[in-house]
Amino acid sequence: MGTVKAISKQLLGAQYERITKSLLACLILFFALFAAEIRIPVAPFILFLTATVFTAGVMWQTLSSSQNAESMMGLFMLPFENKELTFSYTVAFSGYTLITKSSWVLALFFAVGNWSILQVLVALLCACNGCMMATVWYSMMGQKRILPAFLWETGIILSIFYVQQLPVLFCIVFISLGLSVLYLRSVNAYTFYRPVSAKALVKHSGKTGSVFIYLLRYLITNKNYLINTFGLWGIACFLPLLLGQFEGLNIMPLGFAILCLNTPICILLSCDPGTEQAIRVLPGQAIRFGSRYCLFIFLVHMTTSTVYLFSWQFQYGGISGMDVLMAVLFALQSAVLSVLLEWLRPIRHWKVENDLWHHPRKYVVPLLMMLVAAFISTWPFMVWIWLCVLLIEILSFLLIARRI
Repeated sequence: MGTVKAISKQLLGAQYERITKSLLACLILFFALFAAEIRIPVAPFILFLTATVFTAGVMWQTLSSSQNAESMMGLFMLPFENKELTFSYTVAFSGYTLITKSSWVLALFFAVGNWSILQVLVALLCACNGCMMATVWYSMMGQKRILPAFLWETGIILSIFYVQQLPVLFCIVFISLGLSVLYLRSVNAYTFYRPVSAKALVKHSGKTGSVFIYLLRYLITNKNYLINTFGLWGIACFLPLLLGQFEGLNIMPLGFAILCLNTPICILLSCDPGTEQAIRVLPGQAIRFGSRYCLFIFLVHMTTSTVYLFSWQFQYGGISGMDVLMAVLFALQSAVLSVLLEWLRPIRHWKVENDLWHHPRKYVVPLLMMLVAAFISTWPFMVWIWLCVLLIEILSFLLIARRI
C-alpha cells in the first residue's frame, strides 16, 4: 500500500485532490445531461466497446509516458518485491485512468441512455478489464509476444460484438480480468521501465542543432505521436464517405477542420519543459524556433489534408484549385494558432503526458477551425477575406517575434 500511495500521489496530487475534482465534474456532467432530458438510443455493445477500448487506449498512453522512466528509476533504487511493485504500479495507474479519464466517458453514456443495473455493472467491469489488459499487452509487447496479445484483444472485442446474453458476457470479461491478474503475478517489474536510449537520441537528433531534426526525433522516438498521425490518415480516407452524403452543401471545409485535431505535435514544448526553458533563454529563438515549428505542423497537417483530397477525388471527383487553397489555409492557420498557444500559454503542472493529450486546450484550435469551416460553407467568398487575415497574422507574428 505504501508503494501504491507513492505512485498515486504523483498522479493524483499530494492530497489526492484530482479525485475530488474529477468525480465532481463527472457528477455535474451527468446531472446536467440527465436533467436536460437528452436521450440518445445507444446499443449496449457500443457502451461496452467504448468502455474497453477507450480505457485500454488511455492506459496504454499512460504506461508509455516518458515521465514514467524517472519515477520507476526512483522506485528501483529502493528494496522491493517484484510482484508487489508490479501490482502497485498497475493499481495506481488503473485508478488514475478510471477516475480522471474513463469516468467522463462513462458519465456521458450513463446520462444519455437508459441502462439496466446489469448493463452498468458490465460497462464498469469492461473499463477495469481494459486497464488490466492494456497492462498485460504492454508487458507482452516488451517481451515481443505480439501474437498472444493480438489474440487476447481480438477475443474480447469479438465477445463484446457477438455475445448477446449479458450474464455470459459478464463472465467472459470477469475471466479475462482474472487471467490478467494471474499473468501479472509473473511479470518482471523492470518490463515497465523503458527509457529512451542515448543511442536513439543521438541518432535522431544529430549534431546540427536543426529544429526540424529535433521535432522529427520526437515523432520517431515517441511512437504514440506517429500512431495519432497515421490514425488521422485513416480517418481522412473514410471521411469523404460520411461528408459526401450531404448533397447540396459545401461540407468539404468541415473535413479540413476535423483533420486539424492532431494534439501530440501541437504540445511539443509543453511536454519538454527543459527544452522550452532553453529556447526562451537563448536570444532570437522566438522567431527561429516558432517559424520552423509552425512550418513543421503545417507540413504534417498538409499530409493529412492531401490524403483527404485524394480520397475525395477518388470517390466523387471534382477537386478544384479552391479546394487545394482551402487545404493550405486550414493547415497554415491551425499551425499558426497552435504555435502561438504553445509559446504564450504552455501547459503546466501536468503529471504524465496523458494529461497533455487530453487537456481541454487541445480543442481550442479545432473548434475555431470548425467555426471558420461553417462560415466558408455558407459564404464561399470568405476564403479571400480569410487569406488576407492570415497574411496579416503571419506578418504580425514575425514583427512581434523579432522584438522578443
